[in-house]
Amino acid sequence: MPFQLEIPIFTADIEEHEYRSFGQSAWTELMDICEEVSIGRLKVQRMRLELNAIGSYEAGGLTPDVENTINFLRYLRKSRRLNEDQQPAIRIMIRPRAEAWDKGSGFQVSELQDFQYSQDELLRMLQSIEDFKGIGQGLLSPERGDGFVFGVQRRCKERLHGLALDAAANKRLIEAARPFPCFLHRAFDGVLSTRQDPDIYNPPENEVRPSSIEDLVAAVKGLGFRGVLTSGGWGHATSNLETLSELGRAALVKGKEEEDRFELIVGGGLRSDNLWKICTATKDVVQHRDFWLHSSCWTYGKFSKIQARNILAEMRKMEAAFAIGMP
Repeated sequence: MPFQLEIPIFTADIEEHEYRSFGQSAWTELMDICEEVSIGRLKVQRMRLELNAIGSYEAGGLTPDVENTINFLRYLRKSRRLNEDQQPAIRIMIRPRAEAWDKGSGFQVSELQDFQYSQDELLRMLQSIEDFKGIGQGLLSPERGDGFVFGVQRRCKERLHGLALDAAANKRLIEAARPFPCFLHRAFDGVLSTRQDPDIYNPPENEVRPSSIEDLVAAVKGLGFRGVLTSGGWGHATSNLETLSELGRAALVKGKEEEDRFELIVGGGLRSDNLWKICTATKDVVQHRDFWLHSSCWTYGKFSKIQARNILAEMRKMEAAFAIGMP
């Protein structure tokens, strides 16, 4: 199975361009890059895009504007360079705000509040999903693999720094998104790092049981998510290589039925100079059909064509080195 790359978009354009949306230039440049490294149009489904609000890179990605999304998808779906069966899947970020601030201290506390939302914020997330679902099957289609990316945490009462998945909130969002698949983003990383029970197994009031990685993956699947975007915990992926390998073994199983498929999407500081290190650490699962690499190809505050070319070139090299009969 060839390597697969997901690229999040945060910018109206990659270079100067009059089209003020995610941009005609964005996909054109990506396609040019693919062809330059000989991946070619017939293998375009090895790439997909995650859409975020323009300018939200520093915030880690926020819900994009509906009108901008429509403009971008209209261009993409009508592109003469891509046949219908070559259209890439689109993942839309549903995240209403960036890090919250601790009003008492004046500091950002992303590890505690980044993905914990008020009821008003949850309603905004639900409305965003409905708005995107309403733009039409011609632009977004679950059959193509288009879907939504989000995650809601809660603070554990038992420990100050304990984090868990908010089962009720996540299920509500997943139900609202049907029939589109949903994917848990890096809200998972805080839960993974604190290893708290995700509150799906209803532990006794005062009992805190550490969760194994297998339990956490089972919990995410049990909520209805079809995959998880993770760096293996807090920090960059290169800091969590052993955990990522464990995650791969727990999440990616040989011979799974189509309806049971679950993606492991590895991101968090992934660049061309550390790609080999990450893939070597996860070599037992790295060529599984549901293993994805996630990189913004971001350098010096903007999308870098050079970085994208280098990542794709490294992927080609690793395909030859890792071609050992993976599932």
